[in-house]
Amino acid sequence: MAARAATPLDLRRVSALLAVALHEPAAIMASALPTQLAAGAVASWTRLLPGLIGVQGRLRIFLEEQRGQLRSTALVYDGRRPEWVVLILAALAEPGGADSAFRLLSGISGAAARTGMHRIFAAVPDEARARETFFQAGFYSYTRETWFVATRMSQAASSHASSAREATGKDAHDLFRFYAMTTPHAVQRAEQLSFSDFDVSRRGGAYDPPHLIGGNPLSMRREHALIDGEESRPRAFALAFAGMDRHPHVCKVRTQDGDVDLARDLLQETTRSLSAGRIVTSPVRSYEEHVGRALLSEGFRETATSMLFTKELATRVEERAFAPAVVR
Repeated sequence: MAARAATPLDLRRVSALLAVALHEPAAIMASALPTQLAAGAVASWTRLLPGLIGVQGRLRIFLEEQRGQLRSTALVYDGRRPEWVVLILAALAEPGGADSAFRLLSGISGAAARTGMHRIFAAVPDEARARETFFQAGFYSYTRETWFVATRMSQAASSHASSAREATGKDAHDLFRFYAMTTPHAVQRAEQLSFSDFDVSRRGGAYDPPHLIGGNPLSMRREHALIDGEESRPRAFALAFAGMDRHPHVCKVRTQDGDVDLARDLLQETTRSLSAGRIVTSPVRSYEEHVGRALLSEGFRETATSMLFTKELATRVEERAFAPAVVR
């Protein structure tokens, strides 16, 4: 049977498969959070219900079954950009599970294209079964992301006076320029962000996963968006999101020129207001090694590595280019 959108009658089966997958890492083919923390990417049944009854919201639910047996299911986030994000994809941890996940991804791609989406994103555990399934479904990987975790943050005060301030909508252009300067071209091409996506007064855009930060956007609340540097010359930004339900706190820091000390200062500042008693996480991409060093010095530890995948559903039209002409 082809993949399809789930209905209210599927709630019990979908919930049961997700519950099993949370205790069986091999069953998780994609997750917006590391597999150890994947419960934070799964919505409670009260949040699943609107997606099952077709109420216009941000969560969509898909499944694939064979002869009445549910074999894979996926929770998909429908944001405000023309793209979907796979929050979690779980399949039976048996030989047929990967085939079912492949059919499910194909069905999700078709549904996304029919609704006018341009791209689908997913964070995939760095293991062969999951990687190959996404490659076969037409996705490609554009970077790796390592998650760092701390059970509690250091309370030591920074030795430097902070010059960071809360970003406003007027900083969108400067933040976009900073992103362009510090992000490899291959990643920029995959994410297709524009300067309007960096307007902090907007809910979505660059501040929605999986772009600057990972996690489940339905279970995160943005607390801080800091920018550091002189006017029109930013040298760092930092984000802090408070987790809700089972979701951990998430923070993100990026600095120019590999400034580890500045990364540590911003890390302390952004996490200071986050409530205690909840795990603090931070995703670090392969081109942000200095941020990883800052996190380790603050008591974080590496917990897992994911590959960020995307699938383009629309054909990109190249801009016209002009060649110099020899005038005689």
